[in-house]
Amino acid sequence: MKRTVSTLMLGLTLVACHKHSPVQENAREVRTIKDTAIVALFRDTIRGNGLSAEGQTFELKTAAQRQSLRAMLRKERELWQAAKPRDYGFLLRVDCFCPGPRGWLLIGVRDNQPLRAWDRTGKPAAIIDWNTFSIDSLYDNLERSVDRVSEVQIAFDARWHFPRYVRSAVLPMPDSWSIIQVRGFRPS
Repeated sequence: MKRTVSTLMLGLTLVACHKHSPVQENAREVRTIKDTAIVALFRDTIRGNGLSAEGQTFELKTAAQRQSLRAMLRKERELWQAAKPRDYGFLLRVDCFCPGPRGWLLIGVRDNQPLRAWDRTGKPAAIIDWNTFSIDSLYDNLERSVDRVSEVQIAFDARWHFPRYVRSAVLPMPDSWSIIQVRGFRPS
């Protein structure tokens, strides 16, 4: 899918040595603490298929439904802009029919731009990939997609006002869906 959806596995291999210098031990300890902290953030994710009954569903085949969704996005985005921190992190999962489920990523945002991303293990993820973006970019993508999709189900975070769940589809095609989930939002 184009930019419509413009979203860490633990694997440390330790090489055993007979002698460790204090510098090597300190570096390993810092690395382990960092990885453990990143992995701990993923506790907010659950296994499941991503389908949810929450939020409001918009059938975008009619002008009234498109207008209603645009009004909701505008209102929630204004609230997000008023409350958002300058720097923040969150867990992001972007799934679509092709290429399929990608898994959760931890996204670090500074000055509204995705700065870093990690997978479930603490391994850096490509920040230029289609499934790594900021909350502002998510809003941009949603606003652009209103005229291209036929159905959107969306739920917003009550405190920060970001889209925390978005399911979109181009109906009646069964293979043209996407699901975006945002969890574990934390100001930095």
